[in-house]
Amino acid sequence: MQTITPSLRNQKIAFFATHQMFLAEIISALSINNQVRLFEGTTVERMAALLDWADIAWFEWCDALLIQATHLPQKCKIVCRLHSYEAFTDMPSHVDWSKVDSLIFVNDSVRQLFEQQVSHETRASLPLAVIHNGVDTAKFVIPHSKVLTKKIASVGYINYKKNPTLLLYCFKKIHEYDPGYSLYIAGSHQDPRIELYFQHFLQRNPLPIYFDGWIDDMPQWYRDKSFVISTSLFESFHYSIAEGMSCGLIPLIHDWYGADLLYPNEFLYSDPDDCLRLLQTIEKSDTAQTACDNRKFIQQRYSQNDKVREIEQLLSQLITPGRESHIRELQTA
Repeated sequence: MQTITPSLRNQKIAFFATHQMFLAEIISALSINNQVRLFEGTTVERMAALLDWADIAWFEWCDALLIQATHLPQKCKIVCRLHSYEAFTDMPSHVDWSKVDSLIFVNDSVRQLFEQQVSHETRASLPLAVIHNGVDTAKFVIPHSKVLTKKIASVGYINYKKNPTLLLYCFKKIHEYDPGYSLYIAGSHQDPRIELYFQHFLQRNPLPIYFDGWIDDMPQWYRDKSFVISTSLFESFHYSIAEGMSCGLIPLIHDWYGADLLYPNEFLYSDPDDCLRLLQTIEKSDTAQTACDNRKFIQQRYSQNDKVREIEQLLSQLITPGRESHIRELQTA
């Protein structure tokens, strides 16, 4: 990732994260000119001590850690980044939002879900901002030797949220149209029922579907793929789509709630028949130009560097005068 010029300096920042998979770049950037600590304790006393030390406490996920913290005396600025799964639980209703100084959503549809759950009176005094996830476009690039193949990529744990039954039937429809297409899955099963369904389905439909398991070097894995498919029920971003597009893959995206707010409508489909029609339309296009245009879309909209700068700007405003007006500008932008 390219060097990010830090705008936040000399602050003590504490990170609280049940899962840290989306935090590495943020922590790395903020550590340049600030003191950073990660909560690794398990007790309320350890949490209270770290909150007392910090100038800013960042809560990654609106979950039990945030709930617990907002029921302690407030000692520092509190920021929460809400991804998506939390909005489908009752956890937001247990947070004392009067002690939260900024709530960040990773997209507009998640914000809409939150607003349906939390009262207008509570939201009226809560500074809200939407900052999308980012992609390291210096890492995910289109190879110079990129050629069009009939390999389709699917990435992620195989669970109900990824709607794997739809994946099987979309690919079955594509393969019936052209047996030259093959499907490669980077991920693993998380539900034995779904795994059993896959085994049962593939025994009766011997399709060229390959399970590559967990992949450490995703840019390398993407090199010989030309399409990336999503069949999810809901996503707050879907990294595989953005990273795949950055690598020159053309997306086939199930039209989940909010997908049109993240990605171009021209790559959305509603069912297996529609998925095939989308693929056939792409085949007739200038796929090399489409791949370049898609990468530019990701660079302009979801650059990791830009997103970290937006976060730094928001945190800077929290500790300077006039922060409320600025954050409300972010809210309405």
